[in-house]
Amino acid sequence: MYFRNVLRGFFLALAFASMTGCSQSGSGLPPAPASSFALSPDTTLRVHWLGKRGMQLRMGSYYLMRIWQLKISDDLQARTLSRLASSASSHWLATSPEKAQIANGLLEYSLKDLVQNECYLEVRQPANQPTAEFVFAIHLDPERAAYWETNLANITGLLTGTFPAPSVTDLRGWSLDRTNPPNRFQFVRVNDWAVFGAGTGSNTLFSEIRDRVRQYDDPFAATASTNWLEADVDLARWPGSLAQTWLGSGNSPEISFTVTGDGANVLTRGNLVFPETLHLECEPWTPPADLIPEPLNSFTAVRGLKPWLSSLKFWRDLPIDTAPGQLYFWALPGAAAQAFFAAPLPDASNQVSRLTEYLMEKSNPWLAARGYVKFEHLPGSNGASWGTMPSLQPFFKYMNTANGAMVFGGLLPDTTPGTNTQDNLYQRPSRSRLFDQISAQTNLVYYDWELTGTRIDPCLYLGQVSRVVSRHAQLPLESTSLKWLKAAAPGLGDCTTTITCVGTNRLSFFRKSTVGFTGAELQLLADWLESPQFSGGLYSTLTPPGN
Repeated sequence: MYFRNVLRGFFLALAFASMTGCSQSGSGLPPAPASSFALSPDTTLRVHWLGKRGMQLRMGSYYLMRIWQLKISDDLQARTLSRLASSASSHWLATSPEKAQIANGLLEYSLKDLVQNECYLEVRQPANQPTAEFVFAIHLDPERAAYWETNLANITGLLTGTFPAPSVTDLRGWSLDRTNPPNRFQFVRVNDWAVFGAGTGSNTLFSEIRDRVRQYDDPFAATASTNWLEADVDLARWPGSLAQTWLGSGNSPEISFTVTGDGANVLTRGNLVFPETLHLECEPWTPPADLIPEPLNSFTAVRGLKPWLSSLKFWRDLPIDTAPGQLYFWALPGAAAQAFFAAPLPDASNQVSRLTEYLMEKSNPWLAARGYVKFEHLPGSNGASWGTMPSLQPFFKYMNTANGAMVFGGLLPDTTPGTNTQDNLYQRPSRSRLFDQISAQTNLVYYDWELTGTRIDPCLYLGQVSRVVSRHAQLPLESTSLKWLKAAAPGLGDCTTTITCVGTNRLSFFRKSTVGFTGAELQLLADWLESPQFSGGLYSTLTPPGN
C-alpha cells in the first residue's frame, strides 16, 4: 500500500508536469555507459523526467513552452500542486489530521521541485522478496538538496513515528530501520543529486542508483537524449487489481513510451507488448465515404475490434449477432452535436431493427422509472432516437452506402456542416487524404485526427450536457482549468494519433500534437483537476445534494 500511494502521487505530479513542462553540472565525471540503462527483469516501473527547466533549454519545446508561459498556466500549476500536496498528506499517506497540515507544507514545496527538475523513479519486485524495492532521485542545487534531506526525514518520521538517524557513511544523508515492511528507508546527497530509497534489507536498487550518480556525470543520459519523459511499466506485475482490469482482460502489456518535441509539436511514442497473442482481425478498411461531408474537425477510424467486443458481457447481452470489425467517428465544424459514427455490419438492417425493439422493451421501462424520456422510433427508418432537445438528440439507424451496409448514428439526426472561425488559421486535410492515410498502412489498427482547438468548446458543451442528463453537477465555467482551456484553445492545432500492429502481440503508438492531449482528453483532465475529491475522483462522479 505504501508503494502504491507514493507511486500514485508521483504519476499525478508527472501527468501535470508533462503537460506544463537541470542541466548537469560540470563535474568532470565520465558519462554513464549505455549498458547501465538496460531494464532489469525485476523492474515493474521506471520513469525519467527531464524537468521543466531542462525542457526550456531545448528548441524542441519552443511552442509548448509558449503556452506554459501564460499567466493562467502558472495559476493552474500552483493550484494543482497545492491540492495534490493536500490530497497526498490526508489520503495517500494516511497522515493523522494533526500532522496533515505539516505534511502538506512539506509536500507542496517538494512537488514544485519535482516539476522543475530532472528526476528518476524506479520500482523493482525481486522474485525472492515479498516487498518491492523503491528509489527516487532528483537533481538539485546544494540548497534545495539540503532542504530535501530535512524534508524527507520529517515526512518519513510523520509516516513511521520514528525520526531517521544520520548516515554513518561518507555521504550526507540518513537511514531508518523498522520492523514493518518496507523496513529500511535511506537518503543520500551526492553530486547535486538527492536519492531516496525504501525496501527490504540492503535494497540493491538503492545502492545501484546511488553508485550511478556518484560515479557518472549525466547518470540518466539526459543530455544524450532528446526525450523529455521516458517511462516503462509492466502492468502484469503491477500491485493490486490493475492488471486484471486492463480492458477487461488478464492479457496485461508491458508499456514503454517517450515524450519529446520538434519545436512546433509534442511527439509521443510508445510500445505495448502483450504476453498473449492479440488475435486482431484487420479486414480492409471500408470507410463510409458518402456519409462523411467536408470540412471536418475530427476523424477517427479503428479496426480489429470484433474479437474484443465479442468477449464483453455487455455486448453479448445485446441482440446483435455479429460485432463490427471497424468503427468510424467524425465531427463537423459548427454545432457541438455534429458528431457521428458508422460501423460496417453484416445484415445491418435486421440487426438495427432488433436493437431498436430491444431498447423499446428493455430500456424504456428503466428510463421511465427514473424520470427520463424514452427511446422513440426514428421517423423514416428502422432506428431509434433518444431525447427531445433541439440541440442534442442521439440516434442510430441503418444506411446502405457505397461500401456496404452500415449502422449510422450520432448526436443529432438532421444537421448540415456549419462554420468555424479557425478555418483560416489551420489547414484541414481533405476527406480523401484521410482515407488515403488509413489505407496506406496495412498494419494500422487505429487512426485519429482532429483540430484540437476547435474541439475544446464542443467537448465542454457535450460534457456539461451529459452532467445535466446524468444529474451531476456541472463544471464551474469560472474554474481555473476551464479558464486555462479557453486561453490555450486558440493555440492548439492538429493532433494525429496512430496505433499499428507490429507483431502478433505488439502494438506501436505515435501521436503528434500541440500539448500531448486531444480535446476530449483535455476536457477529462479539467474534470479531474476540478473535482472536490481531487485527486481521487472526477468532478462528474459526484452526485449533487438531493439526488
